[in-house]
Amino acid sequence: MGTFFNRLLTTAIMFAVVIINTNQFGAEGTGTIALIVLGLTILQVLSNFVGGSTLVYLTPQRDNFQLILLSYAWMLVSSGVGTIVLHLLRLIPDGYALFLFILSIIYNVYFIHISIMQGKEDIKLFNILQLTQALLLIVFLSTALFLHHWGGYDIHIRIYLFSFLCSYLVPCIISCFYIRRRIRFGSFENAGKLFGEMVRLGCWTQLANLAQLLTYRVNYYFIQRFINTGKSLGIYDLGNKISEAVWIIPKSICVVEYARIANCQDPEYTKRITLMLLKFVLAVVLVAVLVLWMLPASLFAWIFGPEFAGSKPVINSLLPGIVSLSCLSILSHYFAGHGKFHINAIGSFIGLAVTCLLGLTWLSAEAKTDPVNALRVAGHISSIAYSSTFLYTLILFIARTKSTFQDFLITRRDILLLKESISSLSIFHKKDRS
Repeated sequence: MGTFFNRLLTTAIMFAVVIINTNQFGAEGTGTIALIVLGLTILQVLSNFVGGSTLVYLTPQRDNFQLILLSYAWMLVSSGVGTIVLHLLRLIPDGYALFLFILSIIYNVYFIHISIMQGKEDIKLFNILQLTQALLLIVFLSTALFLHHWGGYDIHIRIYLFSFLCSYLVPCIISCFYIRRRIRFGSFENAGKLFGEMVRLGCWTQLANLAQLLTYRVNYYFIQRFINTGKSLGIYDLGNKISEAVWIIPKSICVVEYARIANCQDPEYTKRITLMLLKFVLAVVLVAVLVLWMLPASLFAWIFGPEFAGSKPVINSLLPGIVSLSCLSILSHYFAGHGKFHINAIGSFIGLAVTCLLGLTWLSAEAKTDPVNALRVAGHISSIAYSSTFLYTLILFIARTKSTFQDFLITRRDILLLKESISSLSIFHKKDRS
């Protein structure tokens, strides 16, 4: 099974979970879950200041024992401090701080381990664990709801959160055996120097990721503040999730693209494969976006519940941004694979600045006059922000690679290169090309 089909199956499972959540918890419960998961994602970004994608880049080059040990240490500190800060700023619902901290430890250990796998191009196990997590989530959640139905337990948000925690705990334990087998215990010599390098690279990477995350999700906090209803946030969150489903195409490709570029020394090859993937992703995403645009609001109401018919305008407003974001993912992984993390960071901050400026002006004004239309405005703001980041990154890619207009036209050479690269999109492919 290839990476794309693994990602497709995982996304299908996660959408089944979304359907369960929306029908069981409604728009308000969905909004509460979204805030908790957003808090977890922020903690992951903080943890990845020493780890994350930097691990993928450094794994082929540095002492893996020191890499993983330093990542563990930073993860514990960042998760603790980050949870306290989120709690004090009231960015997570009351009563969930301790749970979020425990979940963050399990979640981040798991992602440290699969980053090592990605750096070693062990894509097969990487995909298996990703799929396992999704399968376990729906199994645990369905079982909990079944026991509730027959045992009379009250349905609560904690049912989903506990299922979410357990679904990561199992693959986390499995990944520990992989790390024990593949990583040899070594000395701490020059660990301080390596930590400095990880901070230097990780700082740019995670500043980019943090800015990017806030660009994606800061509208959640704006909606909560200006519209101030959990129901509105739940409707917007569902529209966001459905639109972002299109990302399975570039995400599945980027898993392999990043590892391959990080392990390749030929700049001409990395340029050609990036351009080819960019054209391929654009063509496929445009078709997917067109299909999504044609789906009626009544379909979303039927699948997710009557409250969620309002997600359709949100989806339509997000579609242009999703196209830009899909193409951006290919270019950003090109720069990350070459260690140019600062380029992605600057691009992400451009998108964040656009989001904050328009959110504090356009969205706040619209929320006062028409709260329903404000959700559509939030989608438009995200699309403008994504497009701004993409245009910046595209300009720098053209300048760095000296690409011409003809390079962006689909040619027979692209088709041949795509066929040649198909094997690298398979979870069975492990060899390096240099």
